[in-house]
Amino acid sequence: MDSLITAAARSLAAGDPLAALKRVALRDDPPARALRGIAMAQLGAFPRARALLRDAARAFGPKEPA
Repeated sequence: MDSLITAAARSLAAGDPLAALKRVALRDDPPARALRGIAMAQLGAFPRARALLRDAARAFGPKEPA
């Protein structure tokens, strides 16, 4: 895991979804998609969050640790 993903996860854990979105907004890798989905869920955008988490789960693949 790289430092931006770690920092975004810490922001989400602290309850600051906007800070997390700032860190991973332009990334398209599976961990970033998953963190964006969690941040969107914290903000109340549930349909968008569901779509992002579904895309992230597909992108991780069966052998990737989630």
